[in-house]
Amino acid sequence: MVNRTVKGQVKKAAHKPPARIRYEQSHPIVSCRLSKDEYGLLKQRLDDLGGVSFADFVRDSLGLLELRVPETSEIKVRARMAGYEQGKAEHQIWYRCAVCGQRIDVKPNNEPHRAIIDLMKGAGWGHSSCHQQR
Repeated sequence: MVNRTVKGQVKKAAHKPPARIRYEQSHPIVSCRLSKDEYGLLKQRLDDLGGVSFADFVRDSLGLLELRVPETSEIKVRARMAGYEQGKAEHQIWYRCAVCGQRIDVKPNNEPHRAIIDLMKGAGWGHSSCHQQR
């Protein structure tokens, strides 16, 4: 075991089981440095491939693994759905049920939506600029 000095104290290195030592010898760590832009491109590429790991990306590049590259249309559908879900989460109109308290999403042009429109109009809601012109 190797002794290490940490802030003036002698600390013994952690014991590793023989199996761990053999694994680390047969699976060496590979590391590289990238600029932030290059790293961003790498992360985007891994996401575009369905969230594969960096190790699988390298294996594919070496011809040891064949990744399934999604079609452009599939990527567009995923991006559109992600954007739709984000927009829905941030902007959808909803209210709570008066009985159970659970959320009810308002769908465009249905009865609750028209009731909200009528209520807002009846209460005098409008643009602040329009109200200032009165």
